[in-house]
Amino acid sequence: MSVREQVIRLVSNEGCGVLPAEEIHEQRSLLEIGFDSLRYMELVVLLEETFHITFPDEMLEISAETNVSEIIRAVESAHV
Repeated sequence: MSVREQVIRLVSNEGCGVLPAEEIHEQRSLLEIGFDSLRYMELVVLLEETFHITFPDEMLEISAETNVSEIIRAVESAHV
């Protein structure tokens, strides 16, 4: 399973999200797909545990612009 597929799985209702994986589109913001700050921190913990990484400090707070593709890129960068 690719990093992209794993991240989408964790963002979906299989992880800590609310939508099924097939409804997760990379350009949608996390707020649009049902995340709030608490759910986002759950995601950060899941990503760190799953990929054995430390999530970048600059991405530890969710913003209105935070989208799925940014999460994928951050994980790919940290998971080298």
